[in-house]
Amino acid sequence: MQKTIGLVIAIALILLLGVVYVLSNNQKQVEQEDVEQLSVETHNFKKVLAYENEYMGNNSNITNLFNNLPLSNHRDIVELEPDTFTFIVKYNTSSDEKSVIYNSTAAFVLIKNLEVINVRFSDQSYSVTRENVERWFGSDFDILIDPAVFKEKVQQPLMKNTTTNWIDQYTK
Repeated sequence: MQKTIGLVIAIALILLLGVVYVLSNNQKQVEQEDVEQLSVETHNFKKVLAYENEYMGNNSNITNLFNNLPLSNHRDIVELEPDTFTFIVKYNTSSDEKSVIYNSTAAFVLIKNLEVINVRFSDQSYSVTRENVERWFGSDFDILIDPAVFKEKVQQPLMKNTTTNWIDQYTK
């Protein structure tokens, strides 16, 4: 009888250790994915599709979108100006043109009536308009909602090219 109880306890301990091991590995994977979402190079656009919305006036939706885009760890203050369909986001870090391009493109693709994004850093500010972003992508703009297309047309070119011409066209 004691051998049976000992065997049951041993099996239970092994199972418990297995569960702890699996849970700890899952937590590490989740933490790694969270870190990857902070950078343009490793961001997964598919993870922000849940924030697609017809209206920018849904404050929690657009705020959560920017909480899940690159530089969210440096995001400071956000403001909505519903009369002009403008979103203002302030970051407590120096400027990052790749993130401005990536985040504003993602926001315009996902928030259908958003017209202007003002991005403010500690050293520089940018005002990006939907019109300029749509002009940059032309007929490809609407298909950017597909994560594979977004990666091909936005993310990969940002990693390969200088952003000077791109940011100039976004902010002209």
